[in-house]
Amino acid sequence: MSAPDTLTLADLRTRTFPHPQLGVLGDPIAHSLSPAMHNAALAALRPTHPHLATLSYLRLHITAAELPAALSRLRELGFAGLNLTVPHKIQALTLVSELSDDARRAESVNTLVPTAKGWAGHTTDGQGFLAALRERSGHGISGRPVRLLGAGGAARAVAAACLAAGCSELRIVNRDAAKGEALAAALADPRARAGESPSLPADAVIVNCTTLGLKPTDASPLSVELLRPGQFVFDTTYGTHPSQLLQAATARGVKGCDGRSMLRWQGALAFQLWTGIVPPAAPMRSALGEPPVTP
Repeated sequence: MSAPDTLTLADLRTRTFPHPQLGVLGDPIAHSLSPAMHNAALAALRPTHPHLATLSYLRLHITAAELPAALSRLRELGFAGLNLTVPHKIQALTLVSELSDDARRAESVNTLVPTAKGWAGHTTDGQGFLAALRERSGHGISGRPVRLLGAGGAARAVAAACLAAGCSELRIVNRDAAKGEALAAALADPRARAGESPSLPADAVIVNCTTLGLKPTDASPLSVELLRPGQFVFDTTYGTHPSQLLQAATARGVKGCDGRSMLRWQGALAFQLWTGIVPPAAPMRSALGEPPVTP
């Protein structure tokens, strides 16, 4: 069931919009903070950019089976841009008219921009992750080993970005081992391997790109015995409470953060693709309830 402020495909088939709009598509979608973040940025920009006055960012509950029809209808409705979240980032590869270099390399799409021929597919997840990691940890990924949990759309983008930014190794761990192996093979880089390992380097960056952490009751996707100070845990999920993974990291003296900073950075990059404007960070941070950066 969708939240009251969420549109479905049935709604889109009967609605019209007098002005172009923005939106995020996902299943589930009720938890998404993207509407609050983008609408806060739009509100802050309207006094100096009056052409944004009619633009709003909407939440759209769209299932995987509905995605082709939804994208076609949203194009008919004149939407000015879209974000895609779980489970649409891989399926969208076959539904766009063109792909950016980053999206092609990552084989993942999280941002759609309308063109004369259809939707152009981009990914801002990888660059958003790298910027958020620098902000939250105080260091980049160059020379550091990465343990990547998950093999879906966000994981693909993060993996490609980490390799391009010079990580020393990338180990992919996924519940479906075959998907992890397939991602490692697709990356075609000797630093990328799939499968568990008995230990984690002391300076490892651990990135959770699974959905485990969206709910407070979700188990940690990583054995907590592997955690030790010097590592950094980046959980791309976010919710009303810290995930079990982040709670375990804190208890073991390991620094980490949730996905809100990555959400803001990738959202800002998407906003720039849609409007040509770099949105202000402060109202976006406030809308997300981001904690201050600690040294």
